[in-house]
Amino acid sequence: MQAVATTSVMPTGAALGAEIRGVDLARDLDGETFRRIEDAFNRHGVIFFRGQDITVGQQIAFARRFGEVEINVNTQACLPGHPEVLLVSNIRENGRYIGLADAGTTWHTDMSAYACPPRCSILYAKEVPSAADGTILGDTIFASAAAAHDALAPETRKRLAGRRSTHSYLAKMMARKEAVGLTREVTPEHLAKTPPVAHPVFRTHPVTGRQCIYVTEGECTGIEGMADAEALPLIAELHRHLIDPRFQYRHRWRVGDVLMWDNCSCQHLAVRDYGEGQRRLMHRVTVNGSVPV
Repeated sequence: MQAVATTSVMPTGAALGAEIRGVDLARDLDGETFRRIEDAFNRHGVIFFRGQDITVGQQIAFARRFGEVEINVNTQACLPGHPEVLLVSNIRENGRYIGLADAGTTWHTDMSAYACPPRCSILYAKEVPSAADGTILGDTIFASAAAAHDALAPETRKRLAGRRSTHSYLAKMMARKEAVGLTREVTPEHLAKTPPVAHPVFRTHPVTGRQCIYVTEGECTGIEGMADAEALPLIAELHRHLIDPRFQYRHRWRVGDVLMWDNCSCQHLAVRDYGEGQRRLMHRVTVNGSVPV
């Protein structure tokens, strides 16, 4: 049965992000309600729904409204019986993590080292860590790559217009290992599926047409047509600019949150301020995207 929802969009007041109110994702959404949700997503880059109670099938069905669902390369961390759902968790069972415990612990945009990176990722909060005094831990910080591009100096935009940067999955994992450590094995199978790929330094959003900075320090290993001595400091400078606090929204999770982000127009960081005794469990579904241009 379809539900005609009374939907409201409440911007966070930051450079990106909005809360969607009046929607129950456990029910089928009418076309007009979904159109408003998708429009808010394209406009704000990050949207979230509080107080949801949905099944695995309902999360997957909602994701499919945005496009074809991606099967993650980390198959060992997927929900048993549901390869569409990646578990993001620090929970151990039988001596091993049930999901990816290190997911998102350095700044990144999802799967940018793929030839066709995902359009969006949808995270459903099942368990959220907290301190002894009840303080919620494990926030996620998002930064607007579109707002950051708009704030670049004109000479920087001109200098890098049309340039492409090389994205490397292996470089990303090694940078994360050095920065915060890894809880997964980087296998030859993963590397075979993710050879280095070049994408535009400034990526055009496929719906809004906004230009977005599309480089990450550590993951991007060079810029075509530039010597490394010039390219690597420039990548670092661009990325530091992108994650400046003025372009950020910090999300404090609650159990039942469903949050989705645009992998073209923003980057994100999962704050690891909790220990293994403070359980975190998220269900992530990822939607395929388009080749960056």
